[in-house]
Amino acid sequence: MWGTGSSSEGHLRDHAKQKYIGSAFTSGALSDQKYVEILGQEFNCMTPENEMKWGSLEASKGQYNWGNADKLVAYAEQHNMKIRGHTLIWHEQLPSYIAGLEGKKAELEQVIKDHINTVVGHFKGKIYAWDVVNEAIDDGSGKLRDSIFSRTFNSSFI
Repeated sequence: MWGTGSSSEGHLRDHAKQKYIGSAFTSGALSDQKYVEILGQEFNCMTPENEMKWGSLEASKGQYNWGNADKLVAYAEQHNMKIRGHTLIWHEQLPSYIAGLEGKKAELEQVIKDHINTVVGHFKGKIYAWDVVNEAIDDGSGKLRDSIFSRTFNSSFI
């Protein structure tokens, strides 16, 4: 469908005009030349798969590893792409120290604030939107998902 000649041809990003045509990206695939060629041609927006999730960025409390997330941001900037930050609070891929904060409302709240402020501050001016709370509602029941956040804060963490 996409190619040269007719009005429906070209790259997806060319047809987007003022809209975003995005894809999930992974830093591990940035060494694959064909992968990065297609991403750079077709998409004008990217969402990191795992590189900005809490467990990837801050596996130990207060110690951040920006390497893979920064690689994706640099790639997106080089290719004039918008970046959607994904995700600040999610019930999965949490660092192990979070489990020890179960029921400790004030302490968990402070850790969340510190994490969000540090991550958003690090990427200030580079991210056009953030998924702040991801998948807070259970897929099957439609109710608040059971997580350390819902057990500690009920729905107020949203």
